[in-house]
Amino acid sequence: MNIQTLPATAGERTVAHLIERAGEVLRSERSDVPDGFVARLFERASAEDIAVYKPDEIAAFAAQAFAFLSQRQPGVPKIRIYAPEAAPNGEASRSVSVLEIINDDMPFIVDSVMAELTARHVHVRLVVHPIFAVARDASGRLEQVSTDEPATEGERRESFIQVHLDRITDVATQNTLIMGLEQALADVSIAVHDWRPMLARVRDLIADMKANPPPLPQAEQTEAVEFMDWLVAENFTFLGIREYRVAGKNREPVLVPDSGLGVLRRADAHELRARAGHEVIIAALHAFYAEPTALLITKASLRSRVHRRVFMDMVSVKRFDADGNVSGEFRIVGLFTSTAYTRSTRSIPYLRRKVDALLKRARFSPSGHSGKALVNVLETYPRDDLFRIDDDLLFEFAMLILDLDERPRVRVLARRDRFDRFMSVLVYLPRARSSNDVVEAVGELLCRSYKGHVSGLSLFFPEGPLMRAHYIIGRSAEPIEDPQRSELEAGVSAIVRTWVDALGDEIARTQEADRARQLFERYRKAFSASFRDRYSPEMALDNIRTIEGLSAERPLSVDFHVRPDTESHAIGLKVWSYGGAIPLSSRVPMLENMGFKVVAERTYEIRPGTPSVTHVWLHDMTLESADHAPIDVAALQNALESCFLMVMRGIAENDGYNALVLKAGLQWRDIVLIRSVSRFLSQVRLPFSQDYMWATLRAHPAIASQIVALFHARFDPRIADSKARAAKEAEIAAAIEAALENVPSLDEDRILRHFVNAVQSAIRTNFYQIGADGHPKQQVAIKYESGKLTTLPAPRPLYEIFVYSPRVEGVHLRFGKVARGGIRWSDRPQDFRTEVLGLVKAQQVKNAVIVPVGAKGGFVPKHLPVGGAREAIAAEGIAAYKLFIGSLLDVTDNLSAEGAVLPPDNVVRHDSDDPYLVVAADKGTATFSDTANEISISRNFWLGDAFASGGSAGYDHKKMGITARGAWEAVKRHFREMDIDIGVTPFTVIGVGDMSGDVFGNGMLRETTIKLVAAFDHRDIFIDPQPDPAKSFAERQRLFDLPRSSWQDYDKALISRGGGVFPRNLKEISLSDEMKALLNLTSDKATPAQVMSAILKSKADLLFFGGIGTYVRAASETDEQVGDRANDAIRVIGSDLNCQVIGEGANLGMTQRGRIEAAHNGVRLNTDAIDNSAGVNTSDVEVNIKIALGGLVRSGALPLPDRDTLLFGMTDEVAALVLRNNYLQTLAISLAERNGMDDLASRQRLMQSLEGRGLLDRSVEFLPDDAEIAERRRRGQALTRPELAVLLAYAKLTLSSDLNETSVPDDPYLGKELYRYFPAELSQRYPDALEHHRLRREIIATQLTNSIINRGGPSLIARLTDETGASADRIVRAFAAVRDSYGMTELNGEIDALDNKISGALQLDLYAAVKRLMMDRMVWFIRNVDLEQGLMAIVEHYKAGIKAVARALEAAPGDEATIARDGRVNEMTRSGVPERLAKRIASLPALTVAPDIVLVADKTGRDITEVARTFLAVVRYFRLERVVDAARQIEATDYFDRLALDRSRDSLARAARQLTAEVLKGGAGTEAMDAWVKPRATEVERIRASMHEIADTGLTLSKLSVAASLLGDLAGR
Repeated sequence: MNIQTLPATAGERTVAHLIERAGEVLRSERSDVPDGFVARLFERASAEDIAVYKPDEIAAFAAQAFAFLSQRQPGVPKIRIYAPEAAPNGEASRSVSVLEIINDDMPFIVDSVMAELTARHVHVRLVVHPIFAVARDASGRLEQVSTDEPATEGERRESFIQVHLDRITDVATQNTLIMGLEQALADVSIAVHDWRPMLARVRDLIADMKANPPPLPQAEQTEAVEFMDWLVAENFTFLGIREYRVAGKNREPVLVPDSGLGVLRRADAHELRARAGHEVIIAALHAFYAEPTALLITKASLRSRVHRRVFMDMVSVKRFDADGNVSGEFRIVGLFTSTAYTRSTRSIPYLRRKVDALLKRARFSPSGHSGKALVNVLETYPRDDLFRIDDDLLFEFAMLILDLDERPRVRVLARRDRFDRFMSVLVYLPRARSSNDVVEAVGELLCRSYKGHVSGLSLFFPEGPLMRAHYIIGRSAEPIEDPQRSELEAGVSAIVRTWVDALGDEIARTQEADRARQLFERYRKAFSASFRDRYSPEMALDNIRTIEGLSAERPLSVDFHVRPDTESHAIGLKVWSYGGAIPLSSRVPMLENMGFKVVAERTYEIRPGTPSVTHVWLHDMTLESADHAPIDVAALQNALESCFLMVMRGIAENDGYNALVLKAGLQWRDIVLIRSVSRFLSQVRLPFSQDYMWATLRAHPAIASQIVALFHARFDPRIADSKARAAKEAEIAAAIEAALENVPSLDEDRILRHFVNAVQSAIRTNFYQIGADGHPKQQVAIKYESGKLTTLPAPRPLYEIFVYSPRVEGVHLRFGKVARGGIRWSDRPQDFRTEVLGLVKAQQVKNAVIVPVGAKGGFVPKHLPVGGAREAIAAEGIAAYKLFIGSLLDVTDNLSAEGAVLPPDNVVRHDSDDPYLVVAADKGTATFSDTANEISISRNFWLGDAFASGGSAGYDHKKMGITARGAWEAVKRHFREMDIDIGVTPFTVIGVGDMSGDVFGNGMLRETTIKLVAAFDHRDIFIDPQPDPAKSFAERQRLFDLPRSSWQDYDKALISRGGGVFPRNLKEISLSDEMKALLNLTSDKATPAQVMSAILKSKADLLFFGGIGTYVRAASETDEQVGDRANDAIRVIGSDLNCQVIGEGANLGMTQRGRIEAAHNGVRLNTDAIDNSAGVNTSDVEVNIKIALGGLVRSGALPLPDRDTLLFGMTDEVAALVLRNNYLQTLAISLAERNGMDDLASRQRLMQSLEGRGLLDRSVEFLPDDAEIAERRRRGQALTRPELAVLLAYAKLTLSSDLNETSVPDDPYLGKELYRYFPAELSQRYPDALEHHRLRREIIATQLTNSIINRGGPSLIARLTDETGASADRIVRAFAAVRDSYGMTELNGEIDALDNKISGALQLDLYAAVKRLMMDRMVWFIRNVDLEQGLMAIVEHYKAGIKAVARALEAAPGDEATIARDGRVNEMTRSGVPERLAKRIASLPALTVAPDIVLVADKTGRDITEVARTFLAVVRYFRLERVVDAARQIEATDYFDRLALDRSRDSLARAARQLTAEVLKGGAGTEAMDAWVKPRATEVERIRASMHEIADTGLTLSKLSVAASLLGDLAGR
């Protein structure tokens, strides 16, 4: 069997591809289905209907269809309904049932089937109905199927219908539907089968009427015959015929046996039937028989199942006997075709006669207006009625309708069916008032009037002010008297006009005439039927008054009012909403939050204008207080209405605090204040929910009122007397305390006390400031003194400003008055302060290198568009940022041009002057600096565009690459100290980030030797197992230069074998052998998360963090503690890392515990704050340059463009200054790490000291407590680099703060540190501007702090303080004296120049040698020099003396010390140290005594050369150099052992000075020494022998103490 496929038509192209694929599927699964069957079945399917299916589903439908087609008994319809199973790749078929019908092809099948489905309200989704030419055997089995016409006698055409329906699961429903379809198809079949016989019978009838004319007027005979000819001329669809004969004394029609054809073959088919009874039918027929007419045209009582589901038309033809009497009827049923309705009445027999008769009767000229109008009335008259209406009634109705042209009005024209089966009623209504409600109401009126139901309705809208509704009212059996037309018209008029007319009267009564006309025209159509049913026109006028006051700018009005006949706890509320309804789901929660229950509600749309945006919705509600407490509407009305309106406008938020209006009588602004404090308490982790807190305040409304009163007493700027303010505060606080005694719940007591504490800890607020719009500012900013808050997680900042509004919330934390840090766009609305606090901890460490201490801010936009475009989200974020920044400035002092402090307006200050507020970019705000500076400038804030670093008039960090370059200094140091020069040695890198990012992109361009083997960002994973360094570098450079690039832009041809770029949204990634080896994975596939985790754990030289996220934690931490849920699946633990070095270019790539764990496992790393501090350092320099030049710019001495040119011109030098800090900070950590166990005790002492001052919480910073340190000491495990980094920062922050409280920054000599901070060009051109810098003292203190801590280590100050008792300022002065007297800056610079030229360990040894000398001599200067006399003179004096001593040492004859020094020089030069530097380093131990020699020279007045020779003679005589050298090797891990060691060494030096002075009394040099010994030989030799023994037998701390004591005794004699 084969099938031929018809060629596709143009209309089939949309589904051709889908059907073709379905055919392929079917061919692969069913070989018995002919090719092209799918195409033939679905070729006429609607494209949009079939497109929902997959090819597999379509193939399944076709397979089912073919199976159904394969067997059918000819002549019998075959019907089934089945529920298809879902295809493997499709879901649409799950929701449908499929109806399939096979029948002999004949007319009307599809129409009739669809009509049956429509009548049964079945929803159809798809219909196909191809015609197949088939051949079947005697049993009905399919033998052949073709789309051609039958080619052989055995072939026949069959109609195949497939309809997809909403799924029908009920079997009874299916069966009922099938039965209905079978009946419809049976009617179709019999009607089609009998069509020709029926047509023949009718033609015979016509022939008989012509041959044997009935005894009727000639005109009637002729018109009847022509009408019958018109019917058979394809103007009527014949569905059935019957003949009746008149018989019996009652002359009733009796069916002629076997006369029925078509649908009237059935005995149960009654074409005439009335509920009023058989007698009514007979009476009407008798009347018809008596009339001089040949035909009766009416509606049958049968609905058609064929073609259209309507009542069939019936034509009855009288039959006469030979005597001319009516002997019977010939009844025809069927359907008029469309021509009967579309052609002119003048072309249709019978109708044309009616029309001509009416026109003649009316006596109108056919060419006149009235004649034409009447013709139009008849042409538009309902055609079915025109066939049936009698001439007299038609004339009456036509004239009445014609009158409506001149005077439009309500008109009701009712016609009773001849057989009393229905009423046909034409109702003319004003078009403008004929709403659905009106049409429905008129129908109900007619149903009541005629005791029936609406059986049909059609609407006609001619030109003009009226419309026509044609009602068919199905009659019941109940007899009625026809109502008068006037009664009906009065009833309809009442429906159409009454309420609106009354409204017009009311408006006219209360308004001036013109205004009344305007209002009536505007509101005559505004009110719905439901509104009119409930409210009188008088109440409507009240609504109009309210609505007239509404607009898009003022869209709401409310009225809380007393309802009559309600209890005291119930009130009414009306809400008018302009432009849109307020959903009940919005109103109910809002009112419940205000303390109400909504017990009844109605909503009405009022439409006073044409655009829907001008419509107003009235929400009329009945409310009760939730606790049934009485409501004093008069007292609370204004407060309630204000609160409701503010919440609706978004100015106040919708929560339970709003009930404080009802409960405590608070105003909405007071509630905003309470809410602000509550949100702040949640952010500081108060362990109570917002719901619990507002419930508590609602439970204690008096205390809530007092808390508000306390705030007003504390901050209301109208209270000028500070004493009166304090007294008022104390009075209210006492009242609150007394009230709290009666609070029974401990939790509620705690909550209320926290509110009170927050108010009392607040020191500033903008709550009383007025915005530019003349209203109070929506953003509430409250500045807190954090230390006063009773519940606050550590660490505690100095100040914090909390900003609250419905649109944005945020917080800004500052750890000092001069502080800086970025502002982050947070995505953590529930705990953004926790996020900011974590960031500011790192910022504190990072800011240790700059002037300001740490600060950080974060804000959360609360109205981001859900699902909005990127631009819309960004716009709302910027708007929220502006509000947040503006709120911070609201409570910040300003400075005048002269430097005077200008407090903010309407702000009561409970703190000292506080004008320094600077911000910076952070996550989400990278491009916002210009925005912040615009706000600063617009407010005339003293910092101008120095307020926010970066921006268009600031340093571009990405262009400078400064953050990455700073981090790279740390990376280079790690490798350099491993004796690897990454500038020439290729090294492998894994990382987080992509080349479009600032830090990662710039970082991966730092060296051409980088072999980036793997990286990932938030979009893609990049893997290149064996990269070519040069080619990959060039490609990374290309990506960096490409705007918005991603790893997907990487040239895949450059990726080595086995690598690739993989989107992170893949389900899994296939792993090549190379990837498995690189990532240490064994499976063939892995999820993206598994691959990224493996990257982090893979073996590499460097792991570089340049993207957002926390990827490494400690084994002792949980992912929840990390607080970065987005990366939980990727994160690894520190001990799993297999890299050698980590560079943290990005923040928070690791937790601090994760860093420590990694460091314990041999990974070299610092912290993010150390590695990426260059960015914040650059910003700080930028801000301070702008501050320095600010006065010149404001005065006009330096135009702003020139300032910007100067600023950008210093970019490279600023970068060099910044990178120098990165270089030195990482060196400081390396030197501290080198002395790990030796300095463990002093570092422990530092931590204890900081804790004692309340400056450090070791648990917060993850530093070891004393027990852990003891355990580490036992294990020989020192502090790790990450821990040292934290200590380094704390040491700097503490020292800088301490120095600012001293005169150190004012010391003229130390003042030169100011110029070392700024670029040289600035210092040279504008020295006066620098000298008058507002932060001059802070800059000097910071510079000194960095210098001393970088060179001396984090515990230097604490150690020297304990050792000498000196204050910080004295220690710093001693440092400056030692550094500059010895020329240590230049000396360290020479060591710096040896990067990658000598081993890393040796280079650290050289630095350590300088450091030892520095620390040793600082103690000496503290103890022996009056540092207050002026550092410049001290330095000049000792610098010259040290040089003289150095010359003396060079000239001294060789001895054991000289030989040892020469040996050290040789050793260093062999290792690559330049000889000159080697000699300087080797001479440092000897030069330790130089200040002693200078001091002796000062005291004795002798030449320094003589003193040097003598001092050396004393040293050599007692072998002191050996003792001192050995003392340097003593390990004193205990803190007090270290103090003892230092004191013993000092005692030894003091004794040596005293002995030298004694010897000098008898001369100088060796000779003088010998002379001095001679008279004391016995005692001196005894001590000398002891000293030699101590020096030769291994020095210990106890031996050193003895040596110092012995020599001291000798010197004291």
